[in-house]
Amino acid sequence: MIKTQTQFYIIILTAFLFSSCNYAKHLPAGDTLFVGGKVNITDDEVPTKKARNILRSDLEDAVRPKPNTRFLGIPYKLNIYNLAGTPKKKKGLRVWLRNKVGEPPVLASSVNIEFNEQILTNIIENRGFFFPTVASKMVTGKKKRTRAVFDITTGPQYTIKQETFVSDSDQIAKYIDSEQVNTLLTPGLPYNLDLIKGERDRIFRALQEKGYYFFTSDYLIAKVDTGIGNHQVAIYMQLKYEDIPFKAYNIYKIGDVYIFPAYRLKGKSSDTSLEGTINFRGYNIVDPKKTYRPQVFAENVIFDKGDVYNRTDQNTTLSRLVNLGTFKYVKNRFDPVSDSTLNLYYYLTPFPKKSLQFQIGALTQNDNRAGSQASISWKNRNTFKGAETFTIKIDGGFQAQYSGEQRRPNIYNLGAETNLAFPRFEVPFIDIPSYSAFIPKTIIKLRYSYEFQSDLLRINQYTVSYGYDWKEDIRKEHQLYPFNFTYVKTDTLGNASKLNLLYGNLIFNGIILGPTYEFTYNSQVGLPKKDEYFFDGLVDFSGNILGLAEGANYNTHPQTLLGTTYAQYMKYQADFRYYHKFTKATSWATRILIGLGIPYGNSSQLPNVKQFWAGGNSDLRGFPSRLVGPGTFNNFDELGNKSYIETLGDMKLELNTEYRFNIYKFLNGAYFIDAGNVWLYRDNSEFPGGKFTSQFYQQLAVDMGVGLRFDFKILILRLDLGVPVRKPWLPNGQEWVFNQVDFGNPSWRRNNLVFNIGIGYPF
Repeated sequence: MIKTQTQFYIIILTAFLFSSCNYAKHLPAGDTLFVGGKVNITDDEVPTKKARNILRSDLEDAVRPKPNTRFLGIPYKLNIYNLAGTPKKKKGLRVWLRNKVGEPPVLASSVNIEFNEQILTNIIENRGFFFPTVASKMVTGKKKRTRAVFDITTGPQYTIKQETFVSDSDQIAKYIDSEQVNTLLTPGLPYNLDLIKGERDRIFRALQEKGYYFFTSDYLIAKVDTGIGNHQVAIYMQLKYEDIPFKAYNIYKIGDVYIFPAYRLKGKSSDTSLEGTINFRGYNIVDPKKTYRPQVFAENVIFDKGDVYNRTDQNTTLSRLVNLGTFKYVKNRFDPVSDSTLNLYYYLTPFPKKSLQFQIGALTQNDNRAGSQASISWKNRNTFKGAETFTIKIDGGFQAQYSGEQRRPNIYNLGAETNLAFPRFEVPFIDIPSYSAFIPKTIIKLRYSYEFQSDLLRINQYTVSYGYDWKEDIRKEHQLYPFNFTYVKTDTLGNASKLNLLYGNLIFNGIILGPTYEFTYNSQVGLPKKDEYFFDGLVDFSGNILGLAEGANYNTHPQTLLGTTYAQYMKYQADFRYYHKFTKATSWATRILIGLGIPYGNSSQLPNVKQFWAGGNSDLRGFPSRLVGPGTFNNFDELGNKSYIETLGDMKLELNTEYRFNIYKFLNGAYFIDAGNVWLYRDNSEFPGGKFTSQFYQQLAVDMGVGLRFDFKILILRLDLGVPVRKPWLPNGQEWVFNQVDFGNPSWRRNNLVFNIGIGYPF
């Protein structure tokens, strides 16, 4: 059966590919297939090779009509169109293939060569080449393929000599003139129409910051003088006085502010009735049912009566009201009531007060483990009438190993969590106002989790946290938890020897008590840039003051809290990433992760829940999950027929680099190299060679591989195939194993090829 199916698929694929060579017979008589435009820039006036390539690419993209879609040089949609043939019915598979999946041929007869010449000329002129010549021809080659060829002489590119604002005595003109120091039209830059449009928008935004609510960029015109010589232009920016209405000259202040917190998009007229309005600190709040405390709006609406209108405060207020998490839709309206006053109305449509959410997902590890995770959460909004959010969540899942020589136990977990979030800083006896576009949150969290590893151990973990989460701006986020209390209780089941598994390094019974602080910077938000950065830094302390006060020492003087031991350590972690875009379709991503854990006093090592690990589908992708290191220790080679479930460390160094490229639309590819390891802070006889030393750089594990990414917009499915190329546990001089690569050997493939499935990019 399988052989028959394979033969069928081969026949279909062969027919599909063969049809790509026979599309010509389906073309109308005397016509040819249009395969796009080709631009030749014949002079050397474009200043750099890069600028030349960009201009050529943009011009070729502008040629119309667009040719038939191709993949690996094959016009596959055209082939489907031809294979479907002419349908005999109005509905059916053939109609769907031809009209929905397929694509009719783009014919050379549909190309208007003169129109394309004009389009290309306009693009060139808009970039400062004011006197180009464009010569075109249609060239038909083999297999009835026709291409439009454009030979372009750009001529010299004009640069900006100066920008001058033509002003008069009007106050608005004086404001514009004072903003010239921030101009985008810097002398020496090439002339560019998009840059001039950007300058008009900059002036418009600056005026709106000064209260000119009704002013728009359409009231500005840039006049360009190309006759000043030396291939330079003078740009004169001035107001279109004949088009500017009277109100655009006026500075507006905020009058009365009205807030409707129960507005419905398709509601009744009573939704905007002023009945039941209360005035609180100058705000008119229309909330007859007293659903919200008035302080919620006084804290989050930036405008006060009498303030000069500005765009920043407008956007900040909208952002804050949205970030409350209580309102589904937020909109505002400015209503002029005089030549200098705007009444302001906020219409807020709330989410349902209570909601229930269910999620389920799958997960995989690169050591043949797979599983599922599910959660159900109940959310209560505006819990205490101050836009607080109270959440109860129950989650659970499992991981099971379905194949592989190195067996691991099945893992089952169950958890329950309550979370109360206040949309403000809640600090005892201190009032901390916030005027950022992002509302700070005070979070109280309680969580219980239970993990069962079949036949081996049970772990109960209880956590209480109190802290703050706030954004400094759109790129910078802080998380400070001054209080974290975690109690871990592990019960062993005594079957390790029967299963030949080692897990002693995973057992921790005690308390973790101390603060954490995390800072995240992400330049990827906002408009895409050529170079982008990401940084995440974490500081995590436990038992510091308590351990010092009691003089704790894990060897000679161990101390307890509430009758149980407690951890004492300092942990630091830094994750830095850099992204560089070569083109729209290709980029380079790299990551450096450094982790440092210093156990002292009451602890000989970090608790296992705080330690670092290496190996896995988002880590070292050519090695099994969580089984690299520590140091030169090897889980497989040094323990005979026994094996650790996980090998962990107090320190970590990881380096990843990845070249990403587009293959076709939603399908992307990658080449990657990973390097890294973990180490112990102190010697441990169970992990010989695991302690961190000055020779750490000689103990890095290295892998390389290729990957595919299926970008479905709502998620990215990632497939990576990794191969180890450096095994640090091998004898000195034999760590690099390039000479052992043998893809034709089944035993080598089984022991070295590591297949990873993941959701999202690894970094």
